[in-house]
Amino acid sequence: PHPLACLRQLDRIAELAPANAKPLARLLAERRGELRWGQTYSEADFGKGFIDNYGWLEVFGTRGHFVNDEVAAGLLILGPDVVYPDHHHVAEEIYIPLTGGTEWRMGEGGFRTREAGEVIHHASDVSHAMRTGKEPLLALYIWRGGPLAAKSTITGTTVQGKD
Repeated sequence: PHPLACLRQLDRIAELAPANAKPLARLLAERRGELRWGQTYSEADFGKGFIDNYGWLEVFGTRGHFVNDEVAAGLLILGPDVVYPDHHHVAEEIYIPLTGGTEWRMGEGGFRTREAGEVIHHASDVSHAMRTGKEPLLALYIWRGGPLAAKSTITGTTVQGKD
């Protein structure tokens, strides 16, 4: 087990999750202290506010409970009022938010609010960013191709909140 500060968001996430995601959100909230949560970044990368509100649980992949070096999948938590700045990576990525209301940007476009259950695809090396509003995000992620445990290349600002 690896506890993180962001896990305090799981109770609210369980309240916000739609009916089809609620059992998973409740299970994560109940078992949060038994799972190996991780962070790719450190406080030096983005500051304490980001790190205290960010974490992931890799279910399978190079760091997952089930080892796989071709595909990684797990769950991402972002607390309220967090900006995950523009970044890109070799791995292709798919997100499915399990809570709604987070804004997502891809390429040079603007931010767009996405709802729970939408499929968000980021092709290899395409810049993308996310920002939460007043509520936290829980999202399923799937990565394939490229180095699955590598840090992303950050190209955006790390200022918290809305711009």
